Amino acid sequence: MSKEGESPEEEKTKMICGFLHQAPPNEFNDIFEDLRILVMDDQLMRTEAAHECANHNRKNFKAVKLLSGNSLVTHYNDLKGNRFFDPQSTFSFRYDHLTGRTDKFLLQGTIGDDAELWRSTLNAALNTYMKNYFSSGTCCVFRKDLKSNPYFVVCLEGHQFRTSEFNGLWTSEWTFAFTPPTTEVTGNYRLQIHYFRKANWHLAVDKTVQRSVSLINRVQFAMAFTQLIEAEDNEFQMGLEGNLQELSVDLWKTLRRRIPITRTVIGWDKLLSKESTKVKGFESSVSLSMLKVLT
Repeated sequence: MSKEGESPEEEKTKMICGFLHQAPPNEFNDIFEDLRILVMDDQLMRTEAAHECANHNRKNFKAVKLLSGNSLVTHYNDLKGNRFFDPQSTFSFRYDHLTGRTDKFLLQGTIGDDAELWRSTLNAALNTYMKNYFSSGTCCVFRKDLKSNPYFVVCLEGHQFRTSEFNGLWTSEWTFAFTPPTTEVTGNYRLQIHYFRKANWHLAVDKTVQRSVSLINRVQFAMAFTQLIEAEDNEFQMGLEGNLQELSVDLWKTLRRRIPITRTVIGWDKLLSKESTKVKGFESSVSLSMLKVLT
């Protein structure tokens, strides 16, 4: 329902932004195309979609392929004007959020100090970790400066996009200041899953952790930090699997929306053994998978 005083154009814009903002991983373009058909205003769709898509990509650590390897599109390497910085190659690139194309590479360079050596060593160690544990994953370690004091932001992204079953995205970011001999590390996890093969099921999980790490030797630090992330990743995954196992069959049935008239749940197990179902005396060969979606 629109607010009093809102014009039809404002109401339409608000609706478009709301749907695009909630787009699950790897489904932004699908939602955009569906909305484009419904709204029938390509100019408005292009304007609003460009802004929402840029936010969507930065928030979800969009992985991109460059000539030198993979990189990420995030808030931390945003140079504005749709340009982003890749710390490993020291090049910046322009990224088209709607088409996914990268071009116009420019050499940016970096500060050749001790902090940059620590950043590069950590990035290399985490790249090895990602290759060992993620089938499709990318890591970037970004260096930032706050009042001339360097700090690092580690961004990890792993995904499985299967159009026939589900889309899943695992991201984590780790922030710490470069303050030898020790530093406090804050990690934030975010897991998003949209399963749509035989149901429409969304899962979003967030978790925050805080740990201390020594900053004495950069090689030892890179190894210790990688081990820290490995341990936290395992704990997060095991905890998630344990919570999902606690959802018994009876609990899953209570999540099914009840029929408006009878207020009862359809017995899907019984229906699966029949080729058709009778509705008020009429024979109907409605697909069971379609019935599940409708109810």
